[in-house]
Amino acid sequence: MNRLIVFLAVGLSTATAHASGLPFFPNTNVPDYTAKLVVRETYGDGKDNWRVVQHHNGWTHVEETQGDEAHIWYGHFFQHVVLSTGKKDGEEINRFNIRQVEPSFDYLGIKQVKETNDVETVGGEECRWSEIVRKPPAERPIWMTCLTSDGIEVATKVLFSKGELMSEARLTEIKRGPVPEAEVLPPRQLFDASTWLKPLRTYPDHPPSAVDFEAKLVARASDNPSIDKTSEVRLLRHYPWWFRRRDGKDGSIRIDVWNELENQGISYSSSKRERRIVGGRSSLDPKRPFSQFSSQTGMENLGEQGQFLGENCTWYDLTPNMADASQKQCITSDGIPLKDDHWSGLSAVESFDAVAFTRRPVDIGEMQPPREYLDPSAWGFALQ
Repeated sequence: MNRLIVFLAVGLSTATAHASGLPFFPNTNVPDYTAKLVVRETYGDGKDNWRVVQHHNGWTHVEETQGDEAHIWYGHFFQHVVLSTGKKDGEEINRFNIRQVEPSFDYLGIKQVKETNDVETVGGEECRWSEIVRKPPAERPIWMTCLTSDGIEVATKVLFSKGELMSEARLTEIKRGPVPEAEVLPPRQLFDASTWLKPLRTYPDHPPSAVDFEAKLVARASDNPSIDKTSEVRLLRHYPWWFRRRDGKDGSIRIDVWNELENQGISYSSSKRERRIVGGRSSLDPKRPFSQFSSQTGMENLGEQGQFLGENCTWYDLTPNMADASQKQCITSDGIPLKDDHWSGLSAVESFDAVAFTRRPVDIGEMQPPREYLDPSAWGFALQ
């Protein structure tokens, strides 16, 4: 399992409580508005949080404070794109995530809206409650929204599957009227690769086991029909940086750029179902001494030798002590993986063999996602 999942889980309780982080819109005619809501949760420290929502022409900016941290979302409900980020007081933004998903494949996608006869006045606004039925089956949370006659969400409730309250938000202030477009668009620097790849510190010279190189790997032939035999991987290294691009026969793309000494990097993925970008820039957590942008969680010598393309290599387990998944590589003495096997349980998920490699100086400029993947307009954000 890629440890990037752990990185994405930051703020998971908030995401669960509020689904995508954006308010629900019943139609595209919801007026511009700015609203403030108080958020109460039955978990955590029990303290009230504040949520500010700004809406303009379909685009929404939501900011929710939790102690000294702000959780921030930008997105368009009907274009199914959400950018999420966050920061602490006095600190720079050090993470972000953009996701655009085909609704039929969205885990939290809306299946149905069930209107009720419950009418309430919240913050001086009359609203009617509806249940938002999402994708997860039984044991899912129950999402409720209370909408005014012009479609503004002024209250929400999230219930556990048995009906107990998980969290709620209730309007305290609202102002209908024009909201400047600039207020609902994210900072441009989030889309700049240098924001995420700028070195956090000066790094030591690379050790002998971390030579610069470029390699091409292809999926190994297998009797397992689920393995994509035409997948290719391009791998670059310039200590402490790695670049990995996987192209699948189905048109899917996965690009990871990461710093093995920090929790720093960029990940881009696209398929017929969804697109995603994740960026992060922070120091390693001493409790988790491997980059969360890499699947690696350790490096255990398995005591097995191999020889491929005329090179000797040693087999290592890069994910020791993981029960559900593993990654094993046969690596040369100067750090080039010639075999790369990914396992789930006892079954090989994907296995790659190096077909060509070159030891050569690699520049950090070579180790970035293509510019078009980070273009704000490609995600619908009309940044000037």
